[in-house]
Amino acid sequence: MSNLDLFQLLQHPLDALGVLLYVLIFPVYHTLYPLILRIFPTQAARTRFDRLRSSWIEGIVLRRDYLLAAQQTRNLTMVNTLLASSSLILMGFTANMLIELSRTPAEASVVGSWGAEPGADAVKLLFLVLVFGVSFAYSMTALRHLGHFNLVVGADPDLIEEYEVSATEYLSSLINRASNRHTLAVRCLYSATPLFLWLFDVRLFIALTLIWGLKFLVFQDFAFRSSPRRKSRSAS
Repeated sequence: MSNLDLFQLLQHPLDALGVLLYVLIFPVYHTLYPLILRIFPTQAARTRFDRLRSSWIEGIVLRRDYLLAAQQTRNLTMVNTLLASSSLILMGFTANMLIELSRTPAEASVVGSWGAEPGADAVKLLFLVLVFGVSFAYSMTALRHLGHFNLVVGADPDLIEEYEVSATEYLSSLINRASNRHTLAVRCLYSATPLFLWLFDVRLFIALTLIWGLKFLVFQDFAFRSSPRRKSRSAS
């Protein structure tokens, strides 16, 4: 595979459109997401969940119920372990396909017949390897934050405040970062699905990329409303 392979692939208008949409919806959107959070803080689901987790940590610290905290993070640890293992296996499997494709003559390759140009499928498989690698990295980072959380959740709150910030704020930052890295790892696997379909039909690639973008923006990441809902209080 060479730079010429990618250039030849992007000469096709639908392939170029699909790559542009994919880059905008997945890497660009998620890179700019922290900035979008600052613009729409009350509408972003992540902001609300981060606050809810912070409230949960505050209750844990006040009650000193550290065993409950460790037990409740166990499921997230198991899920991230599964994600890391799955991403690593998929990355190895796809890399093996890429190696075998490079060794097989184009006229004798079943996979090679899918591409619009010679070497096009190699580019697509390389994108898949990259996506699975990023998912693995995010899963491992989430496990790292969860491990730190479980180690220090029972520490003296005054000691945490002496070295870091308040215990609630410090522990909340660990669990929120772990949860957010978990979300990014899952979304990397989401983004692998359009790439996989790209091997068969570029129209499927474009359609599923747009579906994921619509799901993120309209149904999952944001719930646009004027202000947070509050329970009405009757006058005493």
